[in-house]
Amino acid sequence: MEAEQTLQDIRDGFALTGRNNFKPSLANDITEIYYLIQNAQNSLTLAAQGHEESNNKEKVDALDETFKEFVNLEHKLSLQKKAFETLKQRINTGKKITDPIAYYDNLTQTLDAESPADAVRINADPRYQSFKQHLWNINHPDEEMPRLGEGNNDDDDIVMGPTKISLKCPITMSWLEEPVTRSLTRNDVMDDPLMADRVARAKEREAAADKTEFFDV
Repeated sequence: MEAEQTLQDIRDGFALTGRNNFKPSLANDITEIYYLIQNAQNSLTLAAQGHEESNNKEKVDALDETFKEFVNLEHKLSLQKKAFETLKQRINTGKKITDPIAYYDNLTQTLDAESPADAVRINADPRYQSFKQHLWNINHPDEEMPRLGEGNNDDDDIVMGPTKISLKCPITMSWLEEPVTRSLTRNDVMDDPLMADRVARAKEREAAADKTEFFDV
């Protein structure tokens, strides 16, 4: 007669296998959160542009810090998604994992430790670079933006070269109308409110300059 299994026996013998069904809901949820983060970053950028035009440095700095928090949140979500995918891959290749929670936590910590320092990672983030570029163009429309992290003596922090984005068609030299962008987390193309706002502001500056310029005849 076989000995009756105890709860401890069942626990000790537990292990995830490739036959376990991994639901894709977690990855899908993370993708949806990415999309919400990007919408929040767009709103932060529009708000920061208004304060930059008003020379309200305190408000701009506060929004800058909030934007960085969203960059860090997206980074954490990325680590979690990668750890989950790595866990699933290793289980499918036959690795016996008796404590998936601890294994998942260790994977996340390892991936985080391998990531660049926060300042380097944030300055290298494309959406943060775009945020800084939008603010720079408010008061320096015809100047290239300096490198992010330029004030730091560590060369590793210099992650973005000077850049200048044209708001006019290079062929017709007409203003860009109804600019669009492709979502980083979805396959659809959508209106770009930040670019549209930038074009509108540039038009206003050009119109104001035309009204105040006088030429000798």
